[in-house]
Amino acid sequence: MHNVDFTHGDLRRVDLNLLVAFDALLETRHVSRAAERLYLGQPAMSHALARLREVFHDPLFIRSGSRMEPTARALELAEPIRAWLVLANRILFSVDSFDPARVKATYAVAAPDGLEAMLYPSLIADLRQRAPGVQLRAHLLEIDQQLGALDRDEVDLLISGSPLLARDWHGQRLLGESGFVALYSRRQLSLPPMPSLAELAACEQVASSYRGSSAGVVDHLFAEHGLQRRIVATSASLMTTGLILQRAPLISIQPSLYLPLFASLPDIEHVVLAPALHIPINLIWHRRNDNHPLHVFLRDQVCLHLSRLPGITTV
Repeated sequence: MHNVDFTHGDLRRVDLNLLVAFDALLETRHVSRAAERLYLGQPAMSHALARLREVFHDPLFIRSGSRMEPTARALELAEPIRAWLVLANRILFSVDSFDPARVKATYAVAAPDGLEAMLYPSLIADLRQRAPGVQLRAHLLEIDQQLGALDRDEVDLLISGSPLLARDWHGQRLLGESGFVALYSRRQLSLPPMPSLAELAACEQVASSYRGSSAGVVDHLFAEHGLQRRIVATSASLMTTGLILQRAPLISIQPSLYLPLFASLPDIEHVVLAPALHIPINLIWHRRNDNHPLHVFLRDQVCLHLSRLPGITTV
């Protein structure tokens, strides 16, 4: 006979999935966002909250403006419920029993347009063989939106070309770094083999409208030398940028790892930016997923395929 400190009959009458709903509500402070995290409709999440209130005999979450603020009782429950969920996750989804071929899940990745174009073809082809039930979802986010989206569980992984101000609850992995080149069409412009920053600043430029760190560090470099870029057009697509360069006497300063994306365009040339400028390529995730088998597997796959890109220098 086993000595137990709980009654099976009592637990059998409670839907333990309600604890998952409680944790999602506590993190998001929003019924709709908690529902999205659990792939439920809002009515189902509202019903789960009503049942939680019955189980614990407490309102648990009180509406305050657009947020649901936890009561004192909810805050008391938060730590033991999270500990139970972490233990359950470890038991049910241990790495030893993890088989990517059997997983069905959606994984959201935020990356700059160019990195997505460089990474996704080989990564998705590999995942179709090894983890056919995993669906990748791409998100293009402004630099100041990335960590917030990660914290709200809107994305699972950031691939960033910037040293973001990550907090203690963020995991990071530095993969390498990329330099910069100035792209142009030899039919439209003639540049010296190693143009100075002043000569590049004199050229009209097309920049990426995704104003992430790569644009910021380039502008900073010119400003350090008392120069300002003459940006006359912006584009949200690197493919469009290449086509613009073919038709207009402009240059575009881009990370050198994007060079393969322009290789098929006739007449596009490049010169290395001098003085040398580099950006780090980082993976960033939320530490709540540090040991989640699917997340560990997918982060490793992203790292593997990124490490094979010719323009990333290992540091």
